[in-house]
Amino acid sequence: MRRLGEIWTRPIPAERSLVAFAAVAVTLIVAATVLISIPSRDPGELSSEAMVVDADPALPNRGEQLERTIERGAREFMVGYLALIAGQGEPHQVTFATPELKGQLNRPARVPPAARHRDQRVTDARAHLASAGRASVTVAVEVDRITFPVILQMVLEDGRWLVEKVGAE
Repeated sequence: MRRLGEIWTRPIPAERSLVAFAAVAVTLIVAATVLISIPSRDPGELSSEAMVVDADPALPNRGEQLERTIERGAREFMVGYLALIAGQGEPHQVTFATPELKGQLNRPARVPPAARHRDQRVTDARAHLASAGRASVTVAVEVDRITFPVILQMVLEDGRWLVEKVGAE
C-alpha cells in the first residue's frame, strides 16, 4: 500500500507527461469518432417505423365512481336542506333523504328573519365509505362568505344513497 502511495506522489518527468497526455487525447478522439459514426435517429425527424401501442381504454375506478355518486346525492340533499332551514323551501323539496329523516324535516322550524336572506351554497363534498352500504360525507357550506363543514351520514337503500342523519352525533 505504501508503494502505491510513493508511485502516486512521484512526479512524472516532462517527456513522459507529454506522452501520457497524447495517449489520453488520442483515446478520447477515437472514442468520439466511434460514437459519432454510430447512426442514430434524429428526434425531430419523423420515422417510417411508427410504433403503435394497443392498450385497453382506461376505466374509471369503481370506488371513485361510487364516491362521486354519493357526493352528488349529498349535494342535491344540501340544496333542498339549505333552502328549507332558510325558510325558502318546503320539506318535500329535500331530495335524497331517508323516509325517517323526511319525517323529521316535516316538523315546522322557526326561522329567524335574518336567516331568510343569507347567501348560502354548497362549495364542496367529500365522501368516505364507512362500510358496506354506509358512507359519511363532509359537505362544505358557505354562508355569507364563511365556510363551515356539515357532516352527513348516508345509507344505501333500494339502490340509492340517501341521507339518514345531518351532523356528526
